[in-house]
Amino acid sequence: MKTTLRIWIPLFLTLVFSIWYGCSLFIKPRPEPKLENLTSQQVFDHDWTDDLMFVEIDRAIEQSIRYYERLSPDEVFQYGERMYSSKEMIASLTLFLKIIESSEGNERLHQLKEKFLFFESKNAEGEAYFTGYYEPLLEGSLVPEGDFTEPLYETPHDLVEVDLGDFSNKWKYEKIVGRLVGNKLVPYDSRDDIVHRKSLVGRANPLAYVKEIELFFLQIQGSGLIRLQDGNTLRVNYSQKNGHPYKAIGKILFDRIPEEKMSLQAIKEYLYAHPEEVKDVLNYNQSYVFFRVVEEGPLGNIDVPLTPLRSIAMDKRGIPKGGLAYIQTEIPFFDDEQVIGWKSIRRFSLVQDTGGAIRDHGRADIFLGHGKESELIAGYLKQRGRIFLIVAKKEFLNQ
Repeated sequence: MKTTLRIWIPLFLTLVFSIWYGCSLFIKPRPEPKLENLTSQQVFDHDWTDDLMFVEIDRAIEQSIRYYERLSPDEVFQYGERMYSSKEMIASLTLFLKIIESSEGNERLHQLKEKFLFFESKNAEGEAYFTGYYEPLLEGSLVPEGDFTEPLYETPHDLVEVDLGDFSNKWKYEKIVGRLVGNKLVPYDSRDDIVHRKSLVGRANPLAYVKEIELFFLQIQGSGLIRLQDGNTLRVNYSQKNGHPYKAIGKILFDRIPEEKMSLQAIKEYLYAHPEEVKDVLNYNQSYVFFRVVEEGPLGNIDVPLTPLRSIAMDKRGIPKGGLAYIQTEIPFFDDEQVIGWKSIRRFSLVQDTGGAIRDHGRADIFLGHGKESELIAGYLKQRGRIFLIVAKKEFLNQ
């Protein structure tokens, strides 16, 4: 019996290993997010039409050019293996604008296909994922009164941001935020510290006072308008964050809000209906945003005003700021604030913003403007699609 076992156990193990190894050959590894250069044939086969008929694209392009004009000539932007200077980025956008203004129809599309390079930004699933954001309007006060008790802080003076790329190229685009305690850098105050332990009282200046739930959603949007009690309006924009990772609170509400009804509006309604849960739910996201008062806006991360329906946010670590893009996805339409269908959109856009939840290739946030419709679309938009990055071929810039 022992002899038989000595013979069969190795044979059995060999068989198991062979089956496992053979199966593993057919299991495809999960692809990494990437930027993929389209072939000439792929470019010419694709339909690059614009569902907005190019309306307001000139305004968005002018803002990106405004950004590039502020930069050093040494600043470079990377598309695959190709590098473009800030001057060349201006030339690329100028060429695009010239083509759409001086031609139309098939001739316009032919020139775009001939003179530009197209890259597809793909996530791990080989496609793209879209959300939306907007500029909210909040009620507030310059002093704490009534329901307006939550301070909206400007960036504290003791907040320190460290660019790790200054220490090593392997940490390029990575930053950490903290504060100095003696000669040691420690993590900055969390949302719980700031909101419930009042840790920034005396350390940071409140710009205004609003409702806690409204402030939370303002921080997600990154900018907004605050209507004060005297009738004046304060425009605030993202300034800095506390360095804690962003976590979407919707993830912990799936047992309380049906997945098919999950939206910004549904989450907000739930929180107002269950005030006893607000602290625990909001504390799931320990990220906290600080603001600044601005005269124009809302401003993206390249510090120029965003253009509704034309500006998008992508990951600043791997996507050229201010560059031209093309997006394809669906947005909802409504009847009595209820989603009754989805319509396809295909349009040229400009990468003029970023966001804490916007990571890697194949991920974009569409700026929708302000007003009730923009809020509704932003609240429900969670759709798949495709994103392309576009830049002029060097030989046409030289001409």
